Amino acid sequence: MYNKSQRILLPLVFFTVAGCSMSRTVNKTLSPPADTKWVNVEVKNPSHYTKPFPLEVRYISYECKKKRISGFDGSVITEPSYNVIGIPMQQESVDLWKAKVAMTGGGSCKWTLSAVNLGIEYIDATHLGKDLVPGTAVGVSLAFDNDASRNGQYTATFGDLKLSPKHYPYIIEWKLIRNRSDLTLLGKHDFILNRVTNASNIIFEPLLDESKIIKYVEPEKKVKGVHAKIIYPDGSVISDGTVFPDFDKVDKMNLN
Repeated sequence: MYNKSQRILLPLVFFTVAGCSMSRTVNKTLSPPADTKWVNVEVKNPSHYTKPFPLEVRYISYECKKKRISGFDGSVITEPSYNVIGIPMQQESVDLWKAKVAMTGGGSCKWTLSAVNLGIEYIDATHLGKDLVPGTAVGVSLAFDNDASRNGQYTATFGDLKLSPKHYPYIIEWKLIRNRSDLTLLGKHDFILNRVTNASNIIFEPLLDESKIIKYVEPEKKVKGVHAKIIYPDGSVISDGTVFPDFDKVDKMNLN
């Protein structure tokens, strides 16, 4: 599952080589020029139990490059610098949240937009269980350049983008390492990956259907051959070592 502590886009920690020219501090100050293009982001919050998290934005600079030592052979690698920031979303109405991101970050390092994360997460879980803890987030990872989309898993889109993925409540009952139950969101994908080109407006309108609840229940003890249970909304149970629920199975279920 997608962990909120890992939500920042590609956190990058480099081991900097010693030396004056190699260890200089990168100026991460942003100063968008007056003529920069802006990307407008809208998130329609599907429930008062959920909330959009702040935009997680990554800028890249080829002007202020950094050097690091490869962990494989000790060679020195020169790479672009990255600048990860959070941009709060502003609530425009009961369910509509907005923010905007500058394509050109400017500054002395000539920062340019590389990637954006956006989405929602549960902020209140008690309506589905008094001991439930809000868990992981879901949303969209947007790549604005080839650096961000270099793993090749991003779907290419041109122009404005509107996404309305469906989600269901997903309760995970941890028992082996921690005794806690998390309420998260089950979707076809935790995060949709899109490589966007020439986009001015990004609209995310996730759908949430709480009439179908899925549970993942760990066994009380670690015993060979004993697996966690996945309990589907219709009461059917899978306990064969399967790790993730089948979203399509849930989506097609008719509980009437």
